[in-house]
Amino acid sequence: MSARYTAAIIGGGDIGHAHAEGYALNPEVEIRAVVDPVEAARRQFQQEYGIPEAYATAEELFAAGCPDLVSICTWHPLHAPLTIAAAEAGARAVICEKPMATSLGEVDEMVAACERAGTTLLVSHQRRFTPGWERARELVAAGAIGDVQVGHARGVMGLLNVGTHLIDALLFILGEPAARWVMGAVERDTDRYERNTPIEDRCMLVVELEGGAQLFVQNDMPSARGMLSPVGAGMALRIEGSDGMLEASEYFVRTFTADSKGWRLDFASDDVDTIGGRANGRQVRELIRALEGGPEHRCSARRARPTTEIMMAAYESARRHRVIHLPMEEASYPLGAAIAEGSLVPSVPGPYDIRGYLRREGIDEARYAELRATGMTHHEIMAALAGVRGRK
Repeated sequence: MSARYTAAIIGGGDIGHAHAEGYALNPEVEIRAVVDPVEAARRQFQQEYGIPEAYATAEELFAAGCPDLVSICTWHPLHAPLTIAAAEAGARAVICEKPMATSLGEVDEMVAACERAGTTLLVSHQRRFTPGWERARELVAAGAIGDVQVGHARGVMGLLNVGTHLIDALLFILGEPAARWVMGAVERDTDRYERNTPIEDRCMLVVELEGGAQLFVQNDMPSARGMLSPVGAGMALRIEGSDGMLEASEYFVRTFTADSKGWRLDFASDDVDTIGGRANGRQVRELIRALEGGPEHRCSARRARPTTEIMMAAYESARRHRVIHLPMEEASYPLGAAIAEGSLVPSVPGPYDIRGYLRREGIDEARYAELRATGMTHHEIMAALAGVRGRK
């Protein structure tokens, strides 16, 4: 089959590789270009995937002609401006990495720009395509545990990082109910950043949904340790209903009901791609169907916006010390505003970025090439070269 769509990937890091793998599984798509300011990164990316064009900036890409599909795989602060630029350049669709943005104002600017241009905007919540999440959603919809009362989620590595997936997981599995209010608490004892964005050390939040069910999300809390998925997803999900409980990850689902005689395994597999491969491939396939007249994509901006709003409302609740009723009015990044106002002063000096080791500048490129040839991922290589052993 000849390609009907061209694509470009902006950001040649680890998640850019995942998008490339997703496109590669769809013969209708040809990756035309990669964009990265680091020459070694874009050249290696170009060679690895046989991409004909490589650019240092998005401006250069768009000046040469905008492709049909644009993946935004940069760090968080660039999601909004690059999405808007792609829409204005004429992209038919944009797949923006999570988090959608770091403020609700940016989210709405992205949506407005894409609506003006007729651009389909997705947020890469690709775990919605994993079989564990899909099976959990089916069971909840079928009433396997009765009426949902509480959805619990635990994760690590920041609310904007894994926390995005926690909230999205609960909303997806529960059938995407609307949220009514959010109450959140954060601790920022260290000067912690993630991909150039100030984040918290720990947080937890409660969300009330239409109908009265609640979500309880913990991120980086001590209780999360040892209660995560045994196969390394970095998160744990439990949903309590009037007639039973359900636990899920991308890899398994089990239920506990009056008839199950203990926990019953409803799905299990250790062969599930959560990043790249099948998940991103299915995400692209559903996008093609949507562009050709199919139903709304499960990762559409309309469906992704509530996750960002809940995160921003949790930060705003911690900033204001009150429940935040939705829709939320604050358009800026509430955690950043709280830091600027002096209400979150770290007791441990020294800023650090928990993803800083992913920067490509100044690494041993020869050693990088050797490790890549062994099959290691970009993330694994960068962690090895930086000697990363984990940090709070």
